Amino acid sequence: MSIFSIVRDPMGMVFFSLPLFSFIVALIMQLAIKRRGIVLSLVFIGYLLATFTIFNSSFLIWCFIYTGIAVGGTVVADLILKNNS
Repeated sequence: MSIFSIVRDPMGMVFFSLPLFSFIVALIMQLAIKRRGIVLSLVFIGYLLATFTIFNSSFLIWCFIYTGIAVGGTVVADLILKNNS
């Protein structure tokens, strides 16, 4: 069973794959861009587009939850940048 298959296991994707993806992408983008507002806006816009193209409107609440998880990724990246300075 794949954790990336929406047909076989959609809840595995919602509860494991996408939160992990949000955290890692936000962390990498924060290390590269160093602007939290831009990073979070891009993550939110990406999930908002996915909500209406791949999923349905009931996925909208997850859009906000994954953006909140991305905040955690940006905070961790800020701590990494702060310690390396």
